[in-house]
Amino acid sequence: MSEDSGNGSLRGVIALCITIFFIDAANASSIPLYPFFARSLGASVALIGALASSTGLTMVLCSIPLGSLSDRLGRKRIMQLGIACFIMAPLIYTFASDPLHLLPARIIWGVAMGSTFSIGFVYATEIAPKNRRGLAQGLYLTSMGIGFTVGPLVGGFTAKALGYSSAFYVTAGLAACGFIALLFVPEKKIDFTMPAHSPFAGFRGIIGNPRLLSAGVANFFNSMIFNTVMIFFPLYGISIGLDEPQVGMGLTVRGLASTVTRIPAGMAMSRLGALKLMAFGLGASAMMILAIPVFDALVLLSVILGLQGIFYGIYLTSANTFVTEVAPEGMEGASMGVFSTFSNVSGIVSPIVLGVVAEAWGIDATFRVSFGLAVVGLVILSVFSRMNSRLRSP
Repeated sequence: MSEDSGNGSLRGVIALCITIFFIDAANASSIPLYPFFARSLGASVALIGALASSTGLTMVLCSIPLGSLSDRLGRKRIMQLGIACFIMAPLIYTFASDPLHLLPARIIWGVAMGSTFSIGFVYATEIAPKNRRGLAQGLYLTSMGIGFTVGPLVGGFTAKALGYSSAFYVTAGLAACGFIALLFVPEKKIDFTMPAHSPFAGFRGIIGNPRLLSAGVANFFNSMIFNTVMIFFPLYGISIGLDEPQVGMGLTVRGLASTVTRIPAGMAMSRLGALKLMAFGLGASAMMILAIPVFDALVLLSVILGLQGIFYGIYLTSANTFVTEVAPEGMEGASMGVFSTFSNVSGIVSPIVLGVVAEAWGIDATFRVSFGLAVVGLVILSVFSRMNSRLRSP
């Protein structure tokens, strides 16, 4: 199918959006469950962070190779692998009776994430007609956001009503629906005349490209903020007496706010510039993180999380679009894999560091440390932004 064939390509984009809705719903449904479930098995805060880091380590090891493979084998095949992992991981949770039993599931979860979300964004861009690519990107990210909004509520309320095992079966079922939807997405024709690249060729290229490097640095610190919210907000909720549905509700408000921001952010990009929006989103998210431990009322916490979701949506839209625009031809998947690797490294480091901080100084301290590190990242991003401006000057 030609990428300019309007109706067929748009139908494929819609099918892909339905796919990613179910996948992100499955991904998000486990977020309010994992800390509570790990706690119920006797895991310490530090161990919860370390197990979460195993997902990040897996993503670091597989994102660039999987991105390169998707350039050569096709996006659909790699996404099918990822969705199969999303089905398998929650089923493994149901057999766990010790915190260390969660490790295989966390590793498989890393493979799943590394072979779906970023690759799917490139996939949506490629199968859309050229004059509809901005719309396709906005729809894709909005579908992710809707799934991420619905998921925590589904997971939290199912666990409360029926128990953890039932909630994990529901998570696997959501992923299975995504697998079925992917079957209706057309394959992009693979150009076998393109030269094969080393799986790590994209990494070498990004280091010498200030524009891509600035996006990677921003992604590292944005991921740290994301992990702070997704891992340590539920633990903070436990400490102030919130239960699974209440934590899920707060995360749902955040996800909804992030979702409704993404299309407007895409429209604003042409006027303000992607790097400026990325810097704004990162800095404003950091401010919201700092505000979380000030409050203990669910309504006020939901407002703070909603604002953080807005700024996250601004960052996510601008960053993903920026990378696809500046990626070398034929290496879009590899470039997105490298971009994701910065986030994945943060996914290894930040849960461990923040877990140690929580054990030593309390959960409240994790939010302050995350804010401080994000400010450092914002300064680094500003430096790269100025370098990018000089590169684009005539």
